[in-house]
Amino acid sequence: MADEVSQRADRLLSLWSELSMLHVALGGACACGTGGISLRLDDFELDIVGYLEDNGLRSGIAEVIDFFSDLQKAGMPSQPLRQILEDARNDQLSAAVAEWLLPKLEKTLRSFAELHGPKARG
Repeated sequence: MADEVSQRADRLLSLWSELSMLHVALGGACACGTGGISLRLDDFELDIVGYLEDNGLRSGIAEVIDFFSDLQKAGMPSQPLRQILEDARNDQLSAAVAEWLLPKLEKTLRSFAELHGPKARG
């Protein structure tokens, strides 16, 4: 199980590394990239972790609640999503936390990839 979690986390870490470097145009920007506001996807990292944290604290699963409570107490690292995935890859998350967290994170990152990944640009 630990090896499977590690491999899954490694794949997600690779996906996040690719996605985090991409830019998203917001506002009135045209296809040529001029005008409007451009953000890198890593600007959404805290939002993604905040979403997971909110759901985790309401999950009813003691280990997941403890994980996010401890994360709050310790303070958010500068790259929390990357840190969580590295912890999962290095078998530093409990099985219950990894089992709850990784599928949600995978769904979120795959959604970002579908919307903003290289293939989405045509």
